[in-house]
Amino acid sequence: MTHKTSVRIAMFGWLLIAAACSKDNATTPTTPTPTPVATPTISENFTSTVPVGGAAFYSFNIDANGTVNVTLNSVGGAGVPATVQLGIGIGTPAGVDCTVTSTVTAGAGATPQLTGTFGPGLFCVRIYDVGNLFAAAAFKATIAHS
Repeated sequence: MTHKTSVRIAMFGWLLIAAACSKDNATTPTTPTPTPVATPTISENFTSTVPVGGAAFYSFNIDANGTVNVTLNSVGGAGVPATVQLGIGIGTPAGVDCTVTSTVTAGAGATPQLTGTFGPGLFCVRIYDVGNLFAAAAFKATIAHS
């Protein structure tokens, strides 16, 4: 009798192993589809003044996931040297300010100083004093997005 019992246990163990190794439960790995990144098709001008120790921001809406280019075209004013650098940031509006997630410090120029991929949704550009202004600085910036 002991012999029959051990055979049943051995067979039962074999059935469990066979069920666990079945190919019926196999899954096929999937490759994620990349989200397309649109090139900028809209250009908005942002003209304002940054007070000493302060900031100015501009909100804009992005229709599709795409590249955003911010160009600080000009900076000037009485007591503001042409070579002054300001902070430039892209982020999301937060009440009466803009919480930036991507920043750079740059002077005025003809090519984008800050570029990133964002959207879709509501975003903002923040231009701010990084601690080197002795007088308010008037500026013009261009925001290119999709």
